Amino acid sequence: MTDTATKKITNRGFCEHCHTIVPLRHQAREGKMYLVKDCPNCGTVETMVSSDAERYMEKRRLCEYEGEAQATCHLNCVDCNHGFTPKLVHLDVTNRCNMNCPICAANVQAMGFDFNPPMEYFEKIFKELAKYDPKPRVQFFGGEPTVRDDFIEIVRLARKYRLPARVATNGIRLADEQYCKELLDTRVHLLFAFDGRHPDIYKKMRKSPRALELKLKALDNVKNYNVRPGSGEFSSRRITILSAVGLGINDKHMDDFFQFCHERREQISVVAIIPLQVTPGPEQVAPQSTSIEDVERICADAIPGVEFIPTAMLQMFETIQETFDVRITFGGTHPNCETVTILIADEERYRPVSDYLKTSFGELVESVIAWDRRMGEKLKGSWIARLFGKRGRQLVVGWGLVRLAPRYIRIGKFIGPNPIRNLARMVWRKVTTGKQWKKLIRRYSGVRGVMRLIILPYEDEGWLETARLMTCPVAFVYEHPKTRKVELMPFCSWLVYKNDILRATAEHYSQPSKAAQEKVEVG
Repeated sequence: MTDTATKKITNRGFCEHCHTIVPLRHQAREGKMYLVKDCPNCGTVETMVSSDAERYMEKRRLCEYEGEAQATCHLNCVDCNHGFTPKLVHLDVTNRCNMNCPICAANVQAMGFDFNPPMEYFEKIFKELAKYDPKPRVQFFGGEPTVRDDFIEIVRLARKYRLPARVATNGIRLADEQYCKELLDTRVHLLFAFDGRHPDIYKKMRKSPRALELKLKALDNVKNYNVRPGSGEFSSRRITILSAVGLGINDKHMDDFFQFCHERREQISVVAIIPLQVTPGPEQVAPQSTSIEDVERICADAIPGVEFIPTAMLQMFETIQETFDVRITFGGTHPNCETVTILIADEERYRPVSDYLKTSFGELVESVIAWDRRMGEKLKGSWIARLFGKRGRQLVVGWGLVRLAPRYIRIGKFIGPNPIRNLARMVWRKVTTGKQWKKLIRRYSGVRGVMRLIILPYEDEGWLETARLMTCPVAFVYEHPKTRKVELMPFCSWLVYKNDILRATAEHYSQPSKAAQEKVEVG
């Protein structure tokens, strides 16, 4: 929204005390960044959103983001439907769980009611999502989705509508070999919660000393049963690890955490870290909130030289995306939302991608963005692009990328001590066998694997600002409590509105209220 008198875009958020929607502004003080809100009821209210104000603002510069906000809204998320086609939608399937983590606000005890809608609810939602082009990925959320006895049927239903399916799971039920096999047979992508392999982490963060044992068993099952349906052959599909990281909780164990990921590099393709926040209620797990910039420093301590960039920068590769139909899940996010880096595995450990570059990772991305813009102009006058259409554009851009690579990549270190011989072997094996490039690279180069490391924002009411919602490519999908239509809501505002929506949905489908959560004790 723009204030017509001043033509200034007004950023907005919630007062944490009275929940009134109020204007807000950023303020740097003593090296930290705060969201400052002037509430007519409570006075000045502020939330610390970053421990490093300089780094916070640097991300905006990298993304060419000017001003307090470039777009904003009224935060009427329930009736807005966001008005966009999401790349990834989250769907709550239950608030039941087989754990009782004190850091969680998404279970029966925390929410005060039982949410476990029937199959018709999911069919209605999938039918609507299937109308989108392209179809979004659907990520199942909870609670713990796998505690539903019909969860595998829900996944199959999503697949029936040709919706790519993912599930965020604590992994406990996958310690059961038969269940793990049946779930993996659906081809669902796993986002597996794992906070490290030190038992004390689970005693404090999850209140479950036995959780680590069950999670390790589940990861072994996933490795053993991740097979191609009907073939009996092991699949090359890998999983995403979800980890909560908090100052004073598991920050000193991250070196071992990444070593664990390296040992399982054939199994893990992505690590997504969520900064731990001060938890509500009497059980204060985290002594202080952890910001994205804190996690970046924690990762840099564990892997010296690692650099992160805002995922918003990836959307700036406009020519590359259009030419090769690249779909970037987090492209278009706000500069102060997700950040990402690439880790390269050698025989010993993960190393920062900059070890394989002639420049820093950030400088590489900035240079490629500038090249991408020049290439976009070049395509307009290219006779190859005009004559051969899309194939011609791909040829021009692809050849340009090949020529660009030696300027920034240390080819000798990447390919190995005999780069010409190793490269020739890779090309020959590709032509004669058709093997995947990633397998050939692992065999004929010094690279043993590549892993993306993403830091996700944890949004609660105090951190929410409308400027970050307007371009969010990730949403929650739900049934409107009054109109019963399938609607979308930006991911980060869902936490504010979800209890009322899910309670109304549970009542609509006539679920009995439960005084106690049905759960399986794990420790």
